[in-house]
Amino acid sequence: MRHGLVAGEEQKRRLARTGHGRMAGWLVPRAGETELGLIAQWGAFIALVDDGFDRQGQSPAQTRAALDEFLEVLDGPDGTRHPASAAPLVRALAELWEHTRIVARPGWRRHFLALYRDFAEATCTEIRQRARGERLGLDEYLTLRRRTVTVLPLLAVVERALPVAGELDELRDACADIVGWTNDLRSAAREEDEGAENLIGVLARHHGCNRLQAAAHTRGMLAERMDDFDRAAHGERAALIRRVLGGCLAWQRETHRNTCGEAVTSGGHERGLPALVQHLAVAVDAAGHVEDRCGSRVLESALLLSLLRAQGREVGERDRLARFLERRRPVASRLDALLIDACLDPAGMAERAPSVAAGLPMAVSSGTAGRGRLKSVMLSTVLHLLCGSALGDSDTVAPVGPGGVTTFTDVHLLSARIIHAHARGRPHAMTDAERERLVSLLSLGRHRVLWEASATTFLLGLHAVRTFRPASPVLDDGLLRLCLAVNADDGVPFLDSQDVWLTAVAGLAFQDETQLARFVPRMADLVASWQAADGGWPFATGMQQTDVDTTTRCMEFLHATDPDRHHETLERATRYLTQIAGPEGGFPTWVCGDTPDLDMTAGAILALAPRAAQHERLLTGALEFVLNAQQTDGTFERSWTVSESSAILRALDALHAVPTADAGLTTRIAEATVRSVARLTATQNADGGWGQLPDELSDVLSTAQAVPVLARHGDPLTVSRAVAYLLAQQDPDGGFTSPPDQVGPRPLPFDYPVLADLHTLSALRAARLPAVPAPVPSGRVRSRTPGPHWSALQTHLRGVLLTPEQAAYEQARLLVNQRFDHIRPQAIAYPADAHDVVEMLRFARTTGVSLALRSGGHSYAGYSTGPGLVIDTSSLSSATVRDGRARFGAGVKGGQAHQTLATAGAGLPLGRCPTIGLAGLTLGGGLSAFTRAWGLACDHLQEAEIVTADGRIRRVHADSPWPDDGLFWALCGGGGGNYGVVTALQFATEDIRDLAFTRFLASWPTSATAAVLRGWTLWNADPATPRTITCAFEQLSDSGMPAQPTVTGTFIGTPDDLDPLLDRLTATVGRPETGRVTVPCDYPRAACEADRWGAGTFGPRVAFAAKSHIVRQHLSPAAATDMASALEQLHAFTGVGGASGLLIDALGGAVNDRPPEATAFPHRNAVGVVQYHSYWHQLTDRAHVDRRTGWLRDVHTAMQPHLGAGGYTNGMDPELTDWPTAYHGRNYPKMQHVKATSDPEGLFTFPQAVTGP
Repeated sequence: MRHGLVAGEEQKRRLARTGHGRMAGWLVPRAGETELGLIAQWGAFIALVDDGFDRQGQSPAQTRAALDEFLEVLDGPDGTRHPASAAPLVRALAELWEHTRIVARPGWRRHFLALYRDFAEATCTEIRQRARGERLGLDEYLTLRRRTVTVLPLLAVVERALPVAGELDELRDACADIVGWTNDLRSAAREEDEGAENLIGVLARHHGCNRLQAAAHTRGMLAERMDDFDRAAHGERAALIRRVLGGCLAWQRETHRNTCGEAVTSGGHERGLPALVQHLAVAVDAAGHVEDRCGSRVLESALLLSLLRAQGREVGERDRLARFLERRRPVASRLDALLIDACLDPAGMAERAPSVAAGLPMAVSSGTAGRGRLKSVMLSTVLHLLCGSALGDSDTVAPVGPGGVTTFTDVHLLSARIIHAHARGRPHAMTDAERERLVSLLSLGRHRVLWEASATTFLLGLHAVRTFRPASPVLDDGLLRLCLAVNADDGVPFLDSQDVWLTAVAGLAFQDETQLARFVPRMADLVASWQAADGGWPFATGMQQTDVDTTTRCMEFLHATDPDRHHETLERATRYLTQIAGPEGGFPTWVCGDTPDLDMTAGAILALAPRAAQHERLLTGALEFVLNAQQTDGTFERSWTVSESSAILRALDALHAVPTADAGLTTRIAEATVRSVARLTATQNADGGWGQLPDELSDVLSTAQAVPVLARHGDPLTVSRAVAYLLAQQDPDGGFTSPPDQVGPRPLPFDYPVLADLHTLSALRAARLPAVPAPVPSGRVRSRTPGPHWSALQTHLRGVLLTPEQAAYEQARLLVNQRFDHIRPQAIAYPADAHDVVEMLRFARTTGVSLALRSGGHSYAGYSTGPGLVIDTSSLSSATVRDGRARFGAGVKGGQAHQTLATAGAGLPLGRCPTIGLAGLTLGGGLSAFTRAWGLACDHLQEAEIVTADGRIRRVHADSPWPDDGLFWALCGGGGGNYGVVTALQFATEDIRDLAFTRFLASWPTSATAAVLRGWTLWNADPATPRTITCAFEQLSDSGMPAQPTVTGTFIGTPDDLDPLLDRLTATVGRPETGRVTVPCDYPRAACEADRWGAGTFGPRVAFAAKSHIVRQHLSPAAATDMASALEQLHAFTGVGGASGLLIDALGGAVNDRPPEATAFPHRNAVGVVQYHSYWHQLTDRAHVDRRTGWLRDVHTAMQPHLGAGGYTNGMDPELTDWPTAYHGRNYPKMQHVKATSDPEGLFTFPQAVTGP
């Protein structure tokens, strides 16, 4: 500042936030104040020089001139004075140089000058090449980068008083490389934007890969260079260089100079597990730390703003904090909203705040783990600090008792009591010794930026100190540290680090991933080195307070990595755990005697499980504690999490970690597992994910923590749906984003974004665990074990590939129809995008493996599975509705689509079954609850994204040039699976904002079946019947029970408007109804008819067979009689679990507005589509199944003379011989020509697929 280097508040803040004083403490931890200041000034000088060259756009000439001035200072005679007109950096360097050279060894000055001259020449070269747009080769860049990073000059300053040690130059070079390459990783996104050369870009060019792959490659290079360093680093002098290396890496982790988490995106289509692994590789620094920064929170930001305001400090910081709070207010929770209002409007909230706080949900006021009253008192205290709201006697906190407490609790209680005493005008209620104790506590633990890594505790303590010592150095130092901790979004995080805990959790997740496992030994050594004297671990480096959670995670990690190498460390940790255990079997979080916690107890079981024989009694008690903690619904207490699945995962992992010979305990564990699995199965959302609680929106963390439970103990189909959900959420940088589920202070969530990546990695790994071998019924042969070529395909996919040895495969292979359960594909692929499909088709063409395409799995004929590769597009589940258009991924199901549409005030005729896939539905035409009003699903189709056999991703629409216009025509009702893999569909929507909807059902006696059949078809074909009504005739006989003929459907209007129309229907039938129900409803209920069609994949699976006809005109009396007679035959069909009947879906109305050749769907002039069905299940005897399938053939044959050739392509009948005419009529020849242009080699084929002409 003295030399004018930093002009203005923003530059001063930027320099302060780089934390060069902290860096000096890492580089020379035992140095005195003068030396620490000197090293800090060198760090600041280097940063300012770097910023000047990189961020101010200096020309090569300007750079050369500036560096020559620096060299002149370094090479000039001692005592040279530089005039005030000299550049600020020159004057600063001159002063710094004077202080530096005083204690240097003889000859050091020439050595440093040579190093700095080399840096200057390299920097000029770099700037010149950038100006010319030159791109460097890899070797050239690496050589130049070592010279531009300034690590060697800085090392020289640290070593300046020591003897020359030239034999360590290779070690110094390795140090420079590691720091430089790490910096390149951290600054890659920024430097790409600035147009600067960076190792990531150089490697991407060198290897011909994307930037995400290049970043992962950089991380691999760093691991090798760290190994080089370790092999060469021996002796006391090498230890100094190691300390400098560690200090530089620590400074890079902590500084705001390059924001942690700046994304490196792939720039291509590589996604899925490979991209996640590459993303996580970059998250581990060269030393083995898992890097992440805690997200900003309202509580800490408001407390810092109020403290700065009270002290009259840092006006600019206060403005930024206020803007952060203002940005958070529109999306704030009720608690956060209260805190923001109290902070930003203290005068207006002082009286209101307590009453608002009293109305908060019980989860906030009651707290967790028996600390409800303390939580309530702390909230009252915070509100007092923010807006001056009154504190009453009920807010008094008792002094700390004789038992042990954590450092956090100690500071919390002291702070609350001091603040309360001051607010109530009773300073005598606190002793001087208690006040001094608080100051003493806050003066310790200075190894982190924040006291014990916690902004919350630190802020409460400083607020309390201000009440009795406002000029305390502890307060000034604390404010500086808190301002250093402010995040890039101008908010304050809850914690400044959780690095020990995160590294242990990551190390466990990395174990079985080859690209990540190579980092694990260094991570384990790092974790072992952080063990505290009591045998436990703190959750962050530099802390004093250890905890059970971090300790158990570290023990699990070290056991899994190398228990022999870490034997002594694990012995000390085991003693820590056994000494802290409670008498009832539970383990507390922090200190012995505290309330036992479920999560901690589960962790202790997992940590001690490798030594179960030595701790049998302790572990038995812990297992019983966990079992006793389970609720009747299968859930567990969510103490340190807000997610049900998180607590279930930890508990079940623990229950299955220890073998037990106790039959009673074994039974209880099995029963507990069943309850938890049932809970998770029942609470899975329609999109395949889980929310933090039932009925909440799905999120990545909750879903990722449910997957391992179900992969090990549950239904693999739910796992495959969950995996598809997860992959659909993947970010462009390969990682995942999720609302946080960790809490602290309980129950306030805090966010470490890397946890979503780590849990997703574990989930994807669990989903591919080998399944328990199932017995193979005689006469059935399993498909061969997949060869290595499947793993070759997986490496090119963003999505998931399931093969028979994986747990999720067994259910993933099943369709809705049990008839095809015997089919075992070699692999099932879930694409994450169209590029994945390109890779799948390339693979199929190369290997010759057969393809089957699946969207919802409802194929009547089983054509959506097969013996080769099944491409299941259910993973393509994006849904967007705006501006009269809806764009859905091919895997979106009916229920999801209708819910999304309803939210936007829009509607579409997209089927009635909530689990049907939109792609298959639309490509076959698409009947719905609004067919007569709005036409077919394909009539609303505006554009389809499709990957054709040649590997092209096409977006086709009616106005596309040839041949894509013909392809679009064929996709509109020509049937799925014929021309390519559809990945997305865009529709024109209907405006439903002013519409009312009514569901209805009318029934007649069984004796009236023929009359209802004829009357309904007459009424439906009558032009006077409004389009606003769409309904179906249905009669189903279950196990021989007589069934009533019914007409059921949807009306766009009110029940009062509907009743006259139904009266006219009854009059046309000529027989009185036995019942009528009309129910007003919302759009999703009207569209989905979930109460009728909800079985789908939501309910029990059954086997079924079907045939169809097209009803081209109203039924004649003879036709109605023959159809009724066929239904009457079903009354004689008794047996276990069987049902048969028929359904006639209405056509007409808007369907008739287009001629038959307008789209590939030919049945434009028909009255309806009749489908004959028979159902059975696994217990139905073979003879009864044969009777029901025989009935299908008989009724189809009986109705053929009346209805003629015709069938619905979405209800394919594998026994139908002239299916081209039945399904496609006169449109089939044109469809054949489309097939010839889009798939000339017949890559997409099945028994009733369109063929070339």
